[in-house]
Parts: sequence; structure tokens; C-alpha cells
Amino acid sequence: MKFIEREHINLEIWDAKIAESNIENIFCYSWYLDACAKNWGAVITDDYNTIVPIVYNNKLGVKQMYQAQFTREIDIFGDEFNWKEVLEFLSKDFKAIQFRNSADNILQENEERKNQWLSLAGEFKFSTNAKRLIKKADKQFEYRSEKDPKQLLALFRSTAFQKIDSINENDLERLKKLMESSIAMKQGDLICVYENEEFVGAGFFLLDKKRVTYLKSASTEKAKKEGAMYGLINHAITKFKGDFNILDFGGSDIESVANFYKKFGSSDRSYYNYTINNLPLWFKTLKRIKG
Repeated sequence: MKFIEREHINLEIWDAKIAESNIENIFCYSWYLDACAKNWGAVITDDYNTIVPIVYNNKLGVKQMYQAQFTREIDIFGDEFNWKEVLEFLSKDFKAIQFRNSADNILQENEERKNQWLSLAGEFKFSTNAKRLIKKADKQFEYRSEKDPKQLLALFRSTAFQKIDSINENDLERLKKLMESSIAMKQGDLICVYENEEFVGAGFFLLDKKRVTYLKSASTEKAKKEGAMYGLINHAITKFKGDFNILDFGGSDIESVANFYKKFGSSDRSYYNYTINNLPLWFKTLKRIKG
């Protein structure tokens, strides 16, 4: 087991390992990490039989691992080491460690979070409200798959960006790069919504193996009230259900957002946030002063 910086990783072998794994985690491909993280490397075995990505920063000589923006969780691919061994190894150099994973037993303490999944097999159980708004939207809006996320990003900036404290200007650039990269890799689908040839909304979906992940969306306030997002999700479900098994809504612990996803019949799935804080006292004090 060793730590290798991104520039020394064989990316072809890396991405093949993730693509061939039974684990479905689009957040761990090299192109995805390149888009979302300034610095990343990996704990890895010599033969790439077992790998785990590590996103980090280095402030004043203090290295800290963190979960990158627009990535929900990371996984170990392979079985030559486990999370206990990884964390012991990283703790020698990383003074703070933060990551998310679907297992609830990696450390004694964790923070449970929720996202919502919808099975794309079998009969769908949409709520009465969802059915009504889908019917209304389908009479009013047209849905098109496109390649340029510029309109979606501009609309997201004007309607949602200022309301989300966890996203900054640098993150918007990362989101743009991520969308462009996933389209180039044929692992992204941008579905735009039009009303009388006027762009009124869009949603971006990530595609990997048998899972579709809902990344980001935006709509005008008028289109939102008229059910555009309901129509968009229904269009996506219809489009993807033949080739994919799961629509991963990305999810939210915000009740109103989670309830929107559940109107399509999705159910909660748990994942867990883990934190190890061994930051030196001087660094913690400096953070308090600045923050």
C-alpha cells in the first residue's frame, strides 16, 4: 500500500478498474476527480488490484483529506486493504480526514445522511400530484438532449446559486468542467426544457453502468410552477428505464427536496459522513480567528 499523486497514476488502468468493478460509483473515475478536485491522489497497491481515491488540500503544510464538491461518496475498489488500514496509513500524513461512504461501521462515530433512489424496473408509483403536473407539463413543454451546458449553468446561477451556501464561484467552474467532461466521455446527458422555443429549464444526468445520477437542474420560476421539473424527471425516467436499473436522485436531507423525489416513488438510502480531526492546536486556533 502506498500513496501516489494523480500525475503518477496510470489513468487507463485506474478507470478500467472502476469500470470493471461491481461497485457503481461514477464519482471515482479519474476524469470526474479531475473536474471536481484541485489535488487528488490514491492509496493503491503496486498492481492496481486495490485502489481508493484521496482528494486533499495542503494549507500551511497541513494536509487534509476531504470529500470533493459534487461527489457524494468514495469507495475502495479491490480487497487487498480495508478502510481501517487506509485510515491508519493516511493518519501518518493527513491531520484531518473527511469522507463519505455507504457503510455504517467504518468508525464508531458517523453522521447519517440520506439520498433517494428510484428503481427503473417494474411499475412506477407516482403521486397523484406528480401525475397531474406531468400531464400538464407534457402539453406545454418540449424536452431535448443537448451538448452545451451553458444555458443550464446560466439559469442555475440566476435562480439557485445564491441560495446555496455550500457552492462558490470556483465550484461553478468545476461544475461546468464536470458537465463538459461527462458529455465528452459519453457519461452525461443534458436534457433541456423549452416552451415555444424558449429555454426555460434543464437537468443534467450522469450515466454509469446501470445507474443514472441526477446531478443538477434549474428552471425559471414560471416553468417550475407549471410543472416543468416534473415533466423533465418523467421524460428522463422514460428515456433511461430501458438501459438502466436505478435513478439516483443525488438526494437531500432537506425534507421538501426529498419529498419532491419521493413523489416519483423513490425511497431513502443511507450513507455516512466520517471525520477524523487531528489538526494541530495552532492550526485550529488560526481557523477560528479567520472564520
